Amino acid sequence: MGEYWHSAAILALGLGILSAPGMLPAHALRVNVEADPATMDSIASSDKVANVILKNVYEGFTGERGDGTIVPALATSWDVLSQGKAIRFHLRTGVLFHSGRAFTAKDVKYTFETLLAPESRSGVTAEYLDDVVGAADVRSGKTKELEGVRIIDDHTVEIRFTKPDVLFPIYPIQFMDSGIVAELGPDWMSKASAGTGAFKFKRWRRGEEVDLEANQSYWGGAPKIDGVRFLIVPNLDTALSQYDAGELDVLDVQEAIFRRVLRDARYADQIQKTPRAQSRYLGMNQNLYAPFKDIRVRQAISLSIDRDALIRGLYDGAAYPLNGVITPGIEGFNPDLPALKYDPEKARKLLAQAGYPGGKGMPPIDISCTPPYKDEITYYASQFHRVLGMHVTVNVVERTTFIREMNIGKVAFFPWGWTAGYPDALSYLLEMWYGRSPYNRSQWRNARYDAVIDEAQATVDSRQRFALYHTAEKILMDDWVTAPLPMTAIIGLRKPNVKNVRLTPFGFEPFKDVEIH
Repeated sequence: MGEYWHSAAILALGLGILSAPGMLPAHALRVNVEADPATMDSIASSDKVANVILKNVYEGFTGERGDGTIVPALATSWDVLSQGKAIRFHLRTGVLFHSGRAFTAKDVKYTFETLLAPESRSGVTAEYLDDVVGAADVRSGKTKELEGVRIIDDHTVEIRFTKPDVLFPIYPIQFMDSGIVAELGPDWMSKASAGTGAFKFKRWRRGEEVDLEANQSYWGGAPKIDGVRFLIVPNLDTALSQYDAGELDVLDVQEAIFRRVLRDARYADQIQKTPRAQSRYLGMNQNLYAPFKDIRVRQAISLSIDRDALIRGLYDGAAYPLNGVITPGIEGFNPDLPALKYDPEKARKLLAQAGYPGGKGMPPIDISCTPPYKDEITYYASQFHRVLGMHVTVNVVERTTFIREMNIGKVAFFPWGWTAGYPDALSYLLEMWYGRSPYNRSQWRNARYDAVIDEAQATVDSRQRFALYHTAEKILMDDWVTAPLPMTAIIGLRKPNVKNVRLTPFGFEPFKDVEIH
């Protein structure tokens, strides 16, 4: 592999056999993934590895830049109608699927109906269609046709909702070729891809690699590389060794090897690092632990966390401070929030004012999380005992059980996080803290907050909507309902001869602009 492979490819070119079946182009980008994708079907996909690959193959109405800016993709523009209860999309002309068929409004409707069909076993993307008129009837099998989608012409489609949803254009719904099943059968995904992206499926050798080849008919211009080769490397030490040996051009660096990479001077000029689109926090369920009902106790908890020490020690510098609940690189982020301070003296005073001097009178409490976070919750337990005198016991719980218990409001004290599903602050504010959200794991309720979120969902003007986001975030922070925790980093390595690889809060951007010199 690596340097030997390049030499072999050059020799093959000289002999005129480079295009032999199964051979990989000489200028394919080589990237690691940790496992086989669960599927190459964009409809059924919901796992992280599949998403890394499929976002190079499929596209939606919009895309985003690394700074969180939304840009048109398969829709060039859209009109918000009926105060957000309908949107008319104007689709890009001249777009071809990998099959050579034209992308039209028919494919938009087909994709939605396929996502909702009960036999599709669709992934989490289908949830973004819940508020489309008629979605429940398609999902139940009552009908196959989605009432809320109206095809006006080949390149205009109108979508109606049961309630305002002005963010619908940015949801990560990947459109597929409505003719693919008729052409290739129900197992089409093992033979071809049904997207419009800059790369198309070539082959999948399980346990070894998934290969994509350049889409020469891509509407944005053919890629400058011949393809992307995703090497399946479960062991991160092995992946780093392959990168060192020249067998990988780009390395997706996972937490297990953060320290090795960040401390090695050889990689200094090859590192890309950015905050992950994950809002992390310490949850305090007031229904389960009476002292949390007092705002002074909640504030004392936050002031007892030395976030800078966490970043230096536990994360070895591979994390960033978070002063609210919205992360950088997400539309609606507020960079002007005051920094959260570590102030143990003020924390002790607040606790005494709440009637618990030195922690006296506070019932014992567990701080719970899953096994990978044992060191982190051990730090919190020690810190709260040292600063506040609280009796906190570390409780390590199996992941499935833990998430189920959190979702039904049965966990009192816990660190957790929420990864944004799309690049807008509402992905955090609505899912994590809205009163009726099934993921409001602290079980916090605030009628004013909910009203602001309801208004934001119907506000078309982005500046006005962002102002509402900031108001909602301030309500949260003023109530000290959450103690934000450091955001972990996303880290990548890139060889010096590889250009235009961009790392975003969601991982690597699609590789359509990459060049290899």
